[in-house]
Amino acid sequence: MIGGLLKEFAPAFGEYIVDSPAKLETVFSGVTIDSRVKSSGGIFFCIKGEKFDGHDFARDAAANGSTVIVVAKSQFSQFADITGATVIGVDDTLEAMQQLARFYLDLIAPRRIAITGTNGKTTTKSLLANLLAAKYRTCATRGNLNNQFGVPLSIFEFTRDCEVAVFEFAMSTPGEIKRLVELFAPEIRVILNIGPAHLETLKTIDAVAEAKFEMLQDCRPGDWVVLNMDDPQIRSRSYRYKVNKMTYGTSPEYDVHPDEVRMNGAGRAHLLYHGDDITMPVLGLHHVSNCLAAISVAKLMEIPYALVKSGIASFVPAGNRMTSGEYQGVTIINDAYNSNPVSAKGALDTIASMKVTGRKVVVFGDMLELGDKAEEYHAELGRKIAASKVDLLVLLGAFSAVVRDAATGAGFDATKISMATDHSAAVELLANYLKSGDLLLLKASRGIKLELVEQGLKATLGRRN
Repeated sequence: MIGGLLKEFAPAFGEYIVDSPAKLETVFSGVTIDSRVKSSGGIFFCIKGEKFDGHDFARDAAANGSTVIVVAKSQFSQFADITGATVIGVDDTLEAMQQLARFYLDLIAPRRIAITGTNGKTTTKSLLANLLAAKYRTCATRGNLNNQFGVPLSIFEFTRDCEVAVFEFAMSTPGEIKRLVELFAPEIRVILNIGPAHLETLKTIDAVAEAKFEMLQDCRPGDWVVLNMDDPQIRSRSYRYKVNKMTYGTSPEYDVHPDEVRMNGAGRAHLLYHGDDITMPVLGLHHVSNCLAAISVAKLMEIPYALVKSGIASFVPAGNRMTSGEYQGVTIINDAYNSNPVSAKGALDTIASMKVTGRKVVVFGDMLELGDKAEEYHAELGRKIAASKVDLLVLLGAFSAVVRDAATGAGFDATKISMATDHSAAVELLANYLKSGDLLLLKASRGIKLELVEQGLKATLGRRN
């Protein structure tokens, strides 16, 4: 974790102001932008966002133990009297926080790997970190801390002995990945896939692709890019860049490719690679591509193949990402961390491949951030459902009727569809329907909070049994 004498790190702030040079002797440990978090002498950055202004909580942060408060110069005089804390004034608090993260990263000097893509970023990042940890002291961005705020906050948590840092870079508007690349200069850059997401701001998949390909800007002679050549958007753009490339995909023409891929009845893909049968640690055929990306980077990082194989086998995926468990005899697959047209289809294909003794039940919530294309993509999902063998479909969200009408229009039995008005209604429907041997899939964008359905269902079934 970042920490030490403030004066050692103050140069990262640029032209800053402080009421007394003696205050730079302050010792700090850690960084936060949440005034509610109890701090043991850390730095609090007053970041101004769309809904809140951190300056409004500066005194709360000091009361909660932050010993350094970073404010905008224009508001410095308002906070200079905070007792028990050193107040620093900077031109731009977000820029100052990002530059401090860059300063700290340069100080510990790990090798740097960054991953972006529409789907699978967090799973691939975590899997790769697991593979690299067999040989290197590895740090990775935490959870979904993957944007202009989250990446710096994760860097502050890295240990000083970190040898390899794995980043997840996300964006919702053009220029965000470009900024992260400028700040943190990864030497290995991975693009997993490109699909319909963030269309509220980016409008078209072509615009999404251009924003993702900001990852390849300013590559140095020794840098590498790792590209999924099965993705047509990536493949068509890859030839524009004169960089060191490691390609992966299902075709033998790519640098990293499987000999064979097959699914078992439990929803897991088997990857035949180097003559070995490797079982994917995550449900779904679509995760084969993420695994190939991790293998590609591990190859560049000279991880022995035996360690790669064992690292894949020992990987445990994060919650709400195709995680599977059994409760009261019902197999519950929670893929409610996020959703878009590609991942929703992948989840449906996964349960279609699974063998169960009972029935297959799907709860779908809205796919968010699809902009003007939202109705079109939800209708497409409805048609996909009609072609699948689902015994009960429960819909929750503003686009439920669109999915229902498209599914029934494509021949799906209307009696197998239930519309839930809220989470509690969905829980009640499921609790009255599900039996031992059934399979339940939960899939929606994060904003729908579909994990509440799983929690409520378990509580209800637990009381009834």
